Amino acid sequence: MPRHDRLPQSKPPAGRERSATCSRRALICAALSSAAAVAAGCGTAGRSSRVELRYMAWGNPEQLGVEQQLVDGFNRQNRDIHVRLFRVPASAYLNKAIIMLASRTAPDVIRIDHYNFPNLVRKEYFRDLSPFADSDAQFDKADIFPAALQEGMYRGRLYGLNVLLGGVMMYYNKALFAAAGQPDPYRLWMERRWTWDRLREAAIAISRHAPDGRPERLGVQIPTFPHNAYILWAFGGEILSADGKHCLLNSPGCARAYQFLADLRWKDRVAPTPSQGALSAFGFESGKLGMTFDWMGMAPRFRRAVKSFDWDVCPVPYGPAGGAGILKGNQLVMSAETAYPEKAWRFMRYLTSARTEAMLYGDKLRRGDPARRSVARSQEFLHASRPPYNTGAYLSALENGRLLPIDARWQEWSTVLNAELDELWGGRDLDAARVLARAASKVDAVLASEEGF
Repeated sequence: MPRHDRLPQSKPPAGRERSATCSRRALICAALSSAAAVAAGCGTAGRSSRVELRYMAWGNPEQLGVEQQLVDGFNRQNRDIHVRLFRVPASAYLNKAIIMLASRTAPDVIRIDHYNFPNLVRKEYFRDLSPFADSDAQFDKADIFPAALQEGMYRGRLYGLNVLLGGVMMYYNKALFAAAGQPDPYRLWMERRWTWDRLREAAIAISRHAPDGRPERLGVQIPTFPHNAYILWAFGGEILSADGKHCLLNSPGCARAYQFLADLRWKDRVAPTPSQGALSAFGFESGKLGMTFDWMGMAPRFRRAVKSFDWDVCPVPYGPAGGAGILKGNQLVMSAETAYPEKAWRFMRYLTSARTEAMLYGDKLRRGDPARRSVARSQEFLHASRPPYNTGAYLSALENGRLLPIDARWQEWSTVLNAELDELWGGRDLDAARVLARAASKVDAVLASEEGF
């Protein structure tokens, strides 16, 4: 900028010179103050006194759009905080989160899938939330379902707040059930008569094959581990010992359960083989599949994609040992490095509040299950204006669901287990007891090995 005060000019009277000097000083001070305000406010007017927090989440464009709406709502309500949504593609999310956590550059608040939470929390990446939860009168811990609270605990302390909670549901094509003369499975379930044997009967009745043996429609999609853990429990089996040190899959109950699933595919021919299921030829949306098992969060997708037939949801069938389903969520965590823990907690409390849960999981969006009892039992959640109408299935998942034995070694031993189970699901070894014996031995070897970091 040119220095105009050095250009030749006539000297003003003394009074005017003092006045001009004062004016210049005032302008300089004003400019400096304005620059400081812009720097503090990140260049946006009205944010000069706001603290910026970063929130990291993943999802498809629609899901991230909902996250942005939540962030915008919080920013409007809190004039001292500005939250910025940090978006990372799902395929790169875990690696990005680990790198940022390890380098101490992570966002203030992060959503972590529970499959990864036990391994990350022990590395002291997350701040202990117990002091905030215990001293905050607005955070009603008693309103949260015990399983939802348990997922976020580590060594007796709270490190994560549960979000996107849900269980595996049975989605079913009501038109195919009616055409096959089969009773509605949800009505049978309410009478405790929807069993795995009844599922097999329905799957056989629904399935149709061409004269050359090619399937034209099939009864059920076979769920794989861990999405089928409930059938192990239904037949009296368990996955790991209570202390998590031994695999219990080498048991009669587990063998009966997985033999039942394998026989649906290879003996009864009512479930698509891996090749038949390729390219979604027998995906639920195709209308050529009677039943499929998937997470509650699939409801928005089916609402968009299924237009040609009626569908609904039902809890998993009962077995000889009961009918408990799976329950799993994600954890909302606070970075141990955040400079603003109290403000980060305020944002976390907002994302897990009853009002937010009612919006996310109610009839409008159906993204999963609420962690709060008051929301799950409210008419706002239980009312349905479009599929799925059987919202009692959602409530049952919360009240009767079991947590998977996800531990710090989960990624290792579950990968080994699925490699062996592929022999059964792929039809290369049709003896479930033999496959599970090999699998249990290899999982035990992982659990007994020295843990890597």
